[in-house]
Amino acid sequence: MAKKRLIWICLSLIFLASTTYAVADSEKEWELFEGAWFSVEYPLEFQVRPSLKSRTSIKGCDSAFFTSPDGVVEFYVFSPQWNGDPSDIALNPETEESVSEKIDNKPDKIQHYGIKTVRWFTIAAKDKSYMRSYVDTENKDLRTRFVMGIKYRDQDVYNNYKEIYQKFVKSLRQYAD
Repeated sequence: MAKKRLIWICLSLIFLASTTYAVADSEKEWELFEGAWFSVEYPLEFQVRPSLKSRTSIKGCDSAFFTSPDGVVEFYVFSPQWNGDPSDIALNPETEESVSEKIDNKPDKIQHYGIKTVRWFTIAAKDKSYMRSYVDTENKDLRTRFVMGIKYRDQDVYNNYKEIYQKFVKSLRQYAD
């Protein structure tokens, strides 16, 4: 009886310690990055590289890259104040090729004005060293646009980071003036 009780106490302590660690760890794992007109949360251990300087603000950027410590995955966000060109993710025809593209045009149900164009596209390195996948959402009538993307070494890396990437995407907050 005493042995069972001791085992139960040990297991309870292990569970309590792991639960406490998970809560504390999840609070420490993510950091807030603020661009000129957006904010996004990213894993703390990722390296941040601001990219396109804001065209409409004296400080901040319109896009940024977030790279894992081992370099196997990179997240991307482009979210300017108004419509813009995410030139920092343009296909390089010398080293890359377009793998897939799908475009969907429909009324913008969120803004209740204009047509929202959503473009899903994937670019691959010709040497097969990586793939880049993006979702580009634009409403030309309202002059709004944002792009979220992920660069990954292979499908296994993508699968391993998929949930983290989805949390990154859901954390995007866009600002207006």
